[in-house]
Amino acid sequence: MTPEDKPSRWGGLIISLHWAGAAIILALIALGWAMVYGGFDSASTFDLYQWHKSFGFVALALTAARLAARFAGSAPPPPPSPRWERRLSAFAQGSLYILTLCAIVSGWLAVSTSPLPVPTRFFDLFVIPNLAPADPSLFAGAVLAHKLSAWAIAFLVALHVAGALKHHLVNRDDVLRRMSPVWPKIGSARR
Repeated sequence: MTPEDKPSRWGGLIISLHWAGAAIILALIALGWAMVYGGFDSASTFDLYQWHKSFGFVALALTAARLAARFAGSAPPPPPSPRWERRLSAFAQGSLYILTLCAIVSGWLAVSTSPLPVPTRFFDLFVIPNLAPADPSLFAGAVLAHKLSAWAIAFLVALHVAGALKHHLVNRDDVLRRMSPVWPKIGSARR
């Protein structure tokens, strides 16, 4: 595919999956923080954990769908920016995929191997099976991997947002617009 054949912006499916995934990841970070540091009573904390786990599986499905759509479709050409900037962007985006999967799998492993056997009830509809039996040492490693992944995701999300804003506000190019939803103009249907 030549640069002339590439689309000028991301496709609607990729854009939808991107923003849905971003919303879920931000919600997971907020829920994770609230359940650990919120100081809620035990019943509310339990509910937050169940919501966090359920949204984690939603994030897994969205990430898998986004990866499949990304490999099936074509990307717009990279913006005219320095090589180091394009490499940093590619590294951050690839790392976000990997860390998201790592955070989800390590979280699933942590609840599976926990010495406290609490089933994961997906939005209170059905129980998600465990990956492994209870194991305190595996539990400790999975919890550490989950926390480190979550902090790394938060850092990379901030870097990703800063890069998008830099392109939009400083470079004044179309990088942010290529991933923005297209909203119909109000009043254009009446004309």
